[in-house]
Amino acid sequence: MYADGPQYLTYEFLKMTKRLLIALMLGVMATLGLYAAGPAWEHVQTPPAEIVEVISPDSSAEIAVRDGYIYLYLSRPTEVKLFSILGQPISTVQLSAGFHRIRMSARGIYLLRAGNTTRRVTL
Repeated sequence: MYADGPQYLTYEFLKMTKRLLIALMLGVMATLGLYAAGPAWEHVQTPPAEIVEVISPDSSAEIAVRDGYIYLYLSRPTEVKLFSILGQPISTVQLSAGFHRIRMSARGIYLLRAGNTTRRVTL
């Protein structure tokens, strides 16, 4: 077999195992990094006029979509949850009253829950 005997095989096995573990750790870290740096809600002082026209001030929560942003109007402070269509949480945050928006990097279908209101949002 090998001139060095079983010690050589053990050494090679440990080297392969170490490489495999490093590759696995890098993959996990990259995956966690993608989710940790997810989109964030931002308060909007002056929303676009097209968005304001769609919003009804009588509602406690109104949603509009434009240019890759999800706009949200809240009449009072509300917990807002955003999910992928598969139910994976993207954002959970307590927002104050007013206009807010979040930029989504991927087109798709999302579920937005603001208080007791749940809506399907398509980008």
